Amino acid sequence: SRLVIIERNHPIGMITRKDIIRKLRSYDFQQRDFDSILVSEIMRSPIISINENVSIIEAAKEMVNENIRGLPVVNNKGELVGIITKTDITRYFAENIKSKYIVKSICQTNNIPIVNRHHSVYRVIDILEKSNNDRVIVIDGGKPIGIITETDLSFVTFPKKVESFIKRIKKEYGEISYERIYLIPIAEDIMTSDPITIKEDEDANLAAKMLIEYNIGGMPVVNNDNKLTGLITKFDFVKVLAKGE
Repeated sequence: SRLVIIERNHPIGMITRKDIIRKLRSYDFQQRDFDSILVSEIMRSPIISINENVSIIEAAKEMVNENIRGLPVVNNKGELVGIITKTDITRYFAENIKSKYIVKSICQTNNIPIVNRHHSVYRVIDILEKSNNDRVIVIDGGKPIGIITETDLSFVTFPKKVESFIKRIKKEYGEISYERIYLIPIAEDIMTSDPITIKEDEDANLAAKMLIEYNIGGMPVVNNDNKLTGLITKFDFVKVLAKGE
């Protein structure tokens, strides 16, 4: 979900899906062909890197302190040798930490990013940007019915301003009028239905294993009535390791 930009084998920038989505939302970029947009216009620079000899706990602390999901790894010459991400740390948790935490003790329970099925894609993007998450849960009756990720949004076709709606003839009581049909996608159009969930009282180790096995960044947390009570993501495992417990 991130790409390191290098110059003479030294990291000089990074691009994430969220960076791309944010740029594509702007009117100026919507009017341009993709192949005319330069990497330098989107990438974040300068970026923080970490030495290859530090511990995984120190890497986790750095990610939490800087609120980032991945770090370029460099050698003593400052040359790029790899990247460590929230996925790597979640995998470490799944392989090494068991029966120590339950899901509800480490997951997000406040300000969970949620929308209903009829919210527009722009509402989804706004919530993503404000919540500092990479996914939004779609709920109905308090239960999760879908999930929308940055990846889903990166494949959405955003209507240009001049064609954000079409006119349709409407005939009612013998009178002819026109109505606007808006072309803006809604949450239901782009969500992945029936998302994978986990019960709030399960071992957090199981949650980590599920995220790795299913190759997902996060999933809804539910109670015994399948009502949404939280969201657990790979970054939650980064936070746990950063505490060094």
